[in-house]
Amino acid sequence: MTIEAPARVEQGGKKRVPTTAHTALVEPAALPSPPRIPGRRNPKWIALGITALCLGALLSYFIYARVADESAVVAVVATVHRGGTVRASDLTTVKVSSGSGVPMVPASELNQLVGRKAVYDLVAGSLLPIGAVADVVVPSTGRAVVGIRLVSGRAPAGLLPPGSPVRLIAIPPAGAEPGFTDDYTGDTVIARVVSQAEAADGTSTIVNVDVPARQAPSVALLASQERLALVRDADK
Repeated sequence: MTIEAPARVEQGGKKRVPTTAHTALVEPAALPSPPRIPGRRNPKWIALGITALCLGALLSYFIYARVADESAVVAVVATVHRGGTVRASDLTTVKVSSGSGVPMVPASELNQLVGRKAVYDLVAGSLLPIGAVADVVVPSTGRAVVGIRLVSGRAPAGLLPPGSPVRLIAIPPAGAEPGFTDDYTGDTVIARVVSQAEAADGTSTIVNVDVPARQAPSVALLASQERLALVRDADK
């Protein structure tokens, strides 16, 4: 910045040429910023953040585990009555958790079911178990379906999927003397499960079985006397 000095008059009336004085104005030096004092970390917020991270990790794990444990199976979207022909529009595929205990038809076999017959009523909204459809209507020629009531201890616990191979064994009647025997005792009938349902008393099971037609009268008689025990065989 430049400041001009005023003209000076000397004795004798002579003017002296004014001179320019250059005076530098020094700006004050900037003051240093005060040191920043770090804020205090609230332990409650730290704990809350750690908890949120843990919950997020657990949620991610459960979602992954559930997705990894799912399998695609066939489900019924329109009821098909026993003996009816299954159409493509009657079925769909859904994902369910594995380990239900009842083998279901995998989604990859959906197209193989179209055009086959329903072994029993396929209810809309239910999953399709293995053996629920067949190439022929049950019973076929030379076969018969008999319903038997089995009390606890005379059949395997749990669900018997349709199509399960079983043996019906004739046993002595209740209250019989030790060593009792008749024309039926010990007889065995090879059969297959058509359907199963819990009886109204809640302590027994109703099982519809497909048996040879010539043995159906004997099976019906023994069933009425509660003289049958059911054995589940390996799938063939």
